[in-house]
Formats: sequence, structure tokens, C-alpha cells
Amino acid sequence: MDTLPSVLFPTLLLSISAAFAEQTEPEFGSAGNPVKTEGTGGTRAYIDSLDCENGAIPEYKHVSASEDGPYGNKLDKYIMRCESDSVKIFTIYLDPNHTETDTRPVKGFISWL
Repeated sequence: MDTLPSVLFPTLLLSISAAFAEQTEPEFGSAGNPVKTEGTGGTRAYIDSLDCENGAIPEYKHVSASEDGPYGNKLDKYIMRCESDSVKIFTIYLDPNHTETDTRPVKGFISWL
């Protein structure tokens, strides 16, 4: 009977740990985790700093975003296009209502910020 708690308790801990591990932060640049920028100037500077992973300069288009971000602000939405052996399309969300601009690149890009 003493072995039952010693087996069940570690199993229960593993189950709880797995449940917490699945709750990861949304991908950087998504509507759930937008790039923070300092105003519209910061948004433009961030977008202009991105290059495709192969070093090519991406084409982009600003699209009206109806989404509110996790901080309660309207988001800017950009459609980015990278061309290499194939064409890749990315959607990037930015929140221009912050005092600093993020410098790390979103997935699929490199940045010179």
C-alpha cells in the first residue's frame, strides 16, 4: 500500500508539469504577442529594419487591423513577402503604443536594429 502514493504522486506532478508546459506564450509578432513600437515612426523603423532570412529585402503592405492587442490597443498589421526558391508570406502585428521599440526580429526575418 505504501507504493501506491510513491507512484501516483510523481505521475500527478508530471501531468501538471506537462499541462503548464503546453501554455506557451504566443509567437512574437502575432496578435497575441505583437511587436512593441514607439509610435508610428517606431513601427515604420521596425518594419524597414527587417530583411528576409536569405538577406533579401521584403515587400510589405500595411493592412487595416481590426484586432485589439493584449494591452488593449489597436494593432498595426503588415503583410510581408519574402522571395527565394519559393515565396513566403508572413503576417506581423505591431503595437505602436509603447515608449520603446522591440529590436529582436520576428520569425522568418533578420533585423539590423
